[in-house]
Amino acid sequence: MTNFFEIDETNKTIKTLNLEDFSVEDLKLYISELTNEIKRVKEEMEKKEKFKRSAEKLFK
Repeated sequence: MTNFFEIDETNKTIKTLNLEDFSVEDLKLYISELTNEIKRVKEEMEKKEKFKRSAEKLFK
């Protein structure tokens, strides 16, 4: 996904893109990559929530 992003490793941030610079095909690819990244983030959140629920059960 780094084709579209400039990543600031120190601050763990992504710089905003000027979308006017992209063609329609580039924008479609960008949306696809963002969709995949959202899915990956949601999966990670679910893993963390599951771990948290397990830990809460253990300490009750």
